[in-house]
Amino acid sequence: MKEFTLKQWIIVVILISVITFGTGFLFGRNFGFKSATVNVNKEPVVISQSPQEPVLITIYVTGAVKTPDVYKVDEGSIVKDAINTAGGPLSNADLIAVNLARKVQDGEEIIIPFKEENTSTGASNSNNNSTKSQKININIASVSELESLPGIGEVKANAIINYRKNYGSFKDIKDIINVSGIGDKTFESIKDLICVN
Repeated sequence: MKEFTLKQWIIVVILISVITFGTGFLFGRNFGFKSATVNVNKEPVVISQSPQEPVLITIYVTGAVKTPDVYKVDEGSIVKDAINTAGGPLSNADLIAVNLARKVQDGEEIIIPFKEENTSTGASNSNNNSTKSQKININIASVSELESLPGIGEVKANAIINYRKNYGSFKDIKDIINVSGIGDKTFESIKDLICVN
């Protein structure tokens, strides 16, 4: 009876050892797979957060564009991008006067000029200035300045200056006819070249 009990104990111990080892092995494998799966799943989450968001800047586009307004554009945008964002240029936009490749700055006002501003306005201003600059003020002109007028020599120039000294300033350009030696014919040739103020 003692011999049989000893064998039983040996068998029980062996069975327990096998069961314990097997359970531990299986449990260890399952745990290892789970942790590996967790590690693999974590990597894409880190990658998905890495893309860099574009930096936006605020600009004001006005002038010869279809939709003047305040816009947000990507940092590093150029003037051409700003014009396109504002609906594109108008048909009379003077794009030659603008550096389309220049980078825009945050808070910048970008004014696209009209062609009329540079041509017609500029031409009229220059004509007005040239017309004014050609006229000689007979109330303050020197002898040499008066001599530059057609039909006015040194004698007539001195006569004009003497008239000013004796009678005061000319009130109207036609008053120059009162100067000795200057008649209607001379006045007609200089009336568009003189002024009194």
